[in-house]
Amino acid sequence: MLWGMIFWTLAATSGEPDSAERSMVPANNPGTWATNDDYPVAAMREEREGTTGFRLTIGVDGLPTGCEIISPSGHGDLDTTTCDLLMRRARFTPGRDAAGRAVGGTYSNRIRWQIPRDDEAVETAGFALDTAQESWPRAAIPDDGFARIDPAAHYPAAALAAREEGLVAMELAIDATGRVTACKINESSQSAALDDASCALMLGQGKFRPALDSDGKATKSVLAANFRWTLPDEIGADGERIRTAPVAPFPMGEPGSATVTIIVGVDGRITECRFANTNGFGAAPNGFTPCDMFGTQMRYTPFTDAAGKPVAKRVILRTDLTIDDAESPEN
Repeated sequence: MLWGMIFWTLAATSGEPDSAERSMVPANNPGTWATNDDYPVAAMREEREGTTGFRLTIGVDGLPTGCEIISPSGHGDLDTTTCDLLMRRARFTPGRDAAGRAVGGTYSNRIRWQIPRDDEAVETAGFALDTAQESWPRAAIPDDGFARIDPAAHYPAAALAAREEGLVAMELAIDATGRVTACKINESSQSAALDDASCALMLGQGKFRPALDSDGKATKSVLAANFRWTLPDEIGADGERIRTAPVAPFPMGEPGSATVTIIVGVDGRITECRFANTNGFGAAPNGFTPCDMFGTQMRYTPFTDAAGKPVAKRVILRTDLTIDDAESPEN
């Protein structure tokens, strides 16, 4: 099959660097903002490639308000397509200043438009960079051989016996020589064996071209990366590969509760939002909560009383997940 590549590197700022208590981050996966399916037909037919650098201006509601090409690719249709796609698809979770107010900012990125190639090795590789994390001016780059590493050759025995698969999101510390010096799990695969094996693999065999600073000198860096563990195929008696499905845990296996309390003022603005939960229920990555969806600058149609007069209201949403013993069905 054809395997296309659109590579991303990014730098994002949210408000003034020293005033933001929480930085602005993408609310959806930047990898979905521009894909191989969006490659301009004329550019693909004429085999034109290039790298487009851009800067988005983001409002306090997390929506882009402008797109500026800061490094042209040399092809107008690639640059125009870049901004058109990002204005339609890019969404952000606003940053927060010291007072808890939502702040916008700017988001800089580069897209490398490259004609799809036939590369089965890349298709089956487990390693992939997490392009939604900051890395600038140039991130550490995985060694070609390491980027194509086969999970099957390193599958932990315990996970293999339990038929466990999963994606491990990690934060890697890489020194100026390209060696991985530390590994932290940001998002578990729900398998301790796979999580441990991922970091062991990064620390033992991780090979990178080091990050470069603004002067082009090698420097230490922190890189977000993913490793996907996929169970290796079994070989049947006739020599055919047999794909065996893993046994997945029930997705709602831990009880918990979550409550969101929102106060909508008489002018339709959110004046207060609180989120409380137990056992991590309803939590999102990076500490975000449902309250981050409601900025203080957002305005809605106010509630009204029986006479049609605007009134303030408290809106409470409660969600509970309960797990009880169940009787076995009668035969």
